[in-house]
Amino acid sequence: MMRLIKTEFLKYKRCNIIWLGIASVLFSIILAVFQLAGTKNSIVNYIGLSEGVVWNHFSLFLPFTFTLLIGYSINREYTDFTLKNILSVPISWFNLILSKIIVGYGLVIIESIFSFLITLIIAVVMRCPDIDMFSGIISFKQILIVSTCCYIAVLPIIIIFSQKKEQFLSGVIFAFFYGFCGIFLAARRPINLYPITTGLVLSNYVHKKEIIYKPILSLAVNVILVFASFILLGTFNRKHNDI
Repeated sequence: MMRLIKTEFLKYKRCNIIWLGIASVLFSIILAVFQLAGTKNSIVNYIGLSEGVVWNHFSLFLPFTFTLLIGYSINREYTDFTLKNILSVPISWFNLILSKIIVGYGLVIIESIFSFLITLIIAVVMRCPDIDMFSGIISFKQILIVSTCCYIAVLPIIIIFSQKKEQFLSGVIFAFFYGFCGIFLAARRPINLYPITTGLVLSNYVHKKEIIYKPILSLAVNVILVFASFILLGTFNRKHNDI
């Protein structure tokens, strides 16, 4: 498994699509800057900027970006005709996809650090008055937790839409609307149960008093999704072994 994970990291170093992921994250941050600066009577501060980045991440950019990157990585095994050779080594389809998912979470951590640093740099350039260690910890915690929950939320989509060549693109489209719907549920009670918005609850993202956060429910949703992903992997693994 460790060799598979190392190999997957090396593949991303040669993969140009990783730049699309970087561009997506940058655009999310830039959009947050314009939203904050362009809002009438808004106070330009670091916390506000960070919260804008978190909001854009979960609702517009991260769900489809994660699905695109991991889905493309799996699809390359079909388009490069390497899947049959890999499975005959023998390496099970389960271990192959699991290694890609593990490496995918490595990308989530890198994305979180990258988002945090770029947001902090922009806040410094904008001379935000509330930059300190405490606000920095809050910012990084929210970005990491929301990114992690977004990744867990799209895991079943990645697995389901990785069964056939080029099918992952349908998963990318679905993931975009999946994340977009979170905008309408983030201010309502389903925020605790909708997978994309559970990160807001677990990171204690700013919210209205009438919305009650229930972290136990949100945590349970993420645990269920992880177990469901493993069940899907096992189910599709038997299917691929029978081919």
